[in-house]
Amino acid sequence: MKEGSEKKAPEYPEDYYEHLARTLGEEQAAWARLPRAEREAELTWIHESFNTPDDLAVWPPELDGGIENGSK
Repeated sequence: MKEGSEKKAPEYPEDYYEHLARTLGEEQAAWARLPRAEREAELTWIHESFNTPDDLAVWPPELDGGIENGSK
């Protein structure tokens, strides 16, 4: 991805996060409040550090490896 072309995560109202906390719990709401880059960095670390199943892969097989892996 070219520098400066990174997608900006949408900003949601606080009501959205309060709804997440009520329905899914405080831990999930806190995760959702993190900036996208922090969430992706943690997921990348988990993926690289553990033998995770394909459903946690950045580009799972059903997406044919994704565009970043040379697929079109």
